[in-house]
Amino acid sequence: MQFRNILFALVPALAIGCIGGNASAQSQECDPQVFESKFQELGGTLVDVRTPDEWRSGIIPGARLIEHGSKDFATKLAELDKDAPVFVYCAAGGRSYRTAKYLTGQGFTQVYDLVGGIEAWKESGRSVVDPGKASKE
Repeated sequence: MQFRNILFALVPALAIGCIGGNASAQSQECDPQVFESKFQELGGTLVDVRTPDEWRSGIIPGARLIEHGSKDFATKLAELDKDAPVFVYCAAGGRSYRTAKYLTGQGFTQVYDLVGGIEAWKESGRSVVDPGKASKE
């Protein structure tokens, strides 16, 4: 009888524990204003997932290049701190969206995706800089 009471108490607790886990971590899609303010507030790593040719056309200040689809793409992302904020952008939003989903699937807990990519960033009046002022990896 006592075992049954314990069992009835444990089952809901276990179910709630499973639901409340990190398995539901999601990336946060941000417009340029939110993306910039979150990066200024939280710090972290700013990742440009465009190609090297796109990279040379100008970057968001502080970005590092980790080219989407490159042979060392997953390895470079795995080197990032899973518990620190990671901000991701590309040209128009597609590659950064896929990268953000990949990162959350790998256990990253604070992922921010720039909706519309660097094009939306520039259209909002924000500046880009010469890539010589950031790190290329």
